[in-house]
Amino acid sequence: MNSPDTDARKTSPHETRNALSNEWHARPLLSLPAPLRCTHLVRLRSDLRIDERRDEFAVICRDQGQAEPAHGSRHHAIQAGHCLLKWEGHTEADAYTLLVSGNSEPPFGTTALSFLDESVRTTLQRELFVGVQVEVVPCSDSDGEQRQERARALLGTREIYGGSVSELRGEIWSSFRLDGEGFVRLLLMDCGMGEARVARNLQRLLEIESYRMLAMLALPAARDVMATLGQLEPELDEVMAELARKTSPTQEALLERLSDIAARAEHLAAVNAYRFAAARAYQGIVDKRLAELAEAKIASAPRYTTFLQKSLLPAMRTCDAAERRTRELAQRVTRATQLLNSMVDLDQKKQNQAILESMAERANLQLRLQQSVEGFSIFAITYYAVGLVGYLLKSAKSLGAPVDPTLLTGISAPIVLAVVWLSVRRVKKHITR
Repeated sequence: MNSPDTDARKTSPHETRNALSNEWHARPLLSLPAPLRCTHLVRLRSDLRIDERRDEFAVICRDQGQAEPAHGSRHHAIQAGHCLLKWEGHTEADAYTLLVSGNSEPPFGTTALSFLDESVRTTLQRELFVGVQVEVVPCSDSDGEQRQERARALLGTREIYGGSVSELRGEIWSSFRLDGEGFVRLLLMDCGMGEARVARNLQRLLEIESYRMLAMLALPAARDVMATLGQLEPELDEVMAELARKTSPTQEALLERLSDIAARAEHLAAVNAYRFAAARAYQGIVDKRLAELAEAKIASAPRYTTFLQKSLLPAMRTCDAAERRTRELAQRVTRATQLLNSMVDLDQKKQNQAILESMAERANLQLRLQQSVEGFSIFAITYYAVGLVGYLLKSAKSLGAPVDPTLLTGISAPIVLAVVWLSVRRVKKHITR
């Protein structure tokens, strides 16, 4: 029976329906007409709960005189001075996006983050994992090569990657290098996309940058797993070699070593299962957003999509390989354990067979001994019985009976022996029925 408090906490079907329906509108796009600048920050949550980050953002909202996020919400946007500021709470991180209209300063000269108060900037940059600076600028009337040179000048490097998007109505450019403050710089050129397309493409770029880095969190774990597997696999190979050679270690010692390897392999898989699963999910989002960009090549410039996947795909393959090797190691340990158990069972059956044969041999010896004792017992009983007959005959002679005790005793001996032998056989047959 549920308590009243438990019943009160239950969500009604109406509330569930409304909550699920609102999920379709829970990620509103921040939209401003070009030109604009954007700062995007992703903070790992570590041991914090999403409620704590929501409460932290609520303080910022109150300081800015804006409405606080609703209880249980994962997204909230406010106007913070000249900035549009949005918070998004994800499974293991929180994302903050700031948009500021206009480019009165040179591109990347003043960031959108600088428009916030210093205390808010300090809060948002605490535990920073991903930082992205985006400048949305209008295209010039120059050709593609000239715009590419312009992108090189704004990004401050000759080595840039990019392409056209939105049916040649926009271009994206990046060097994928961190600036002095640890931010990746992106340049989005608006060649007639319009405010809505700019907002969508900007959101895609921010999600690509965020999720590719979150996916890469699995790479150090994969390398650690590979190093550990490099120790466990030779240990298992050694155990299997000893099983094949039937060398000196006892089966109990081998089973103990297999149990140790199995425990370490299972621990390795359990510790990293979430990280690898999350990496696959993040990679799926990145692939989806890259497909939505539908980037086309511009002149001789290497594409943004190509460079990104050139690093992401090998990292994800490393994670897949680490997970697969862990799974295969666990399967090998299982098969080795089954083989060792089969060998132990076979040895036990051989030992039981030897014990049964030994017991049968002892029973046979005992039977022979019993038969020998049985023969001696017949003679012993006969001896004592004949002795009793002799005493009776001597007593009868003493009473005056005309008998010869010695003669009659000698005559009775074979008779008594036959009676005793028949009696013993009869008892033996009765017992063995």
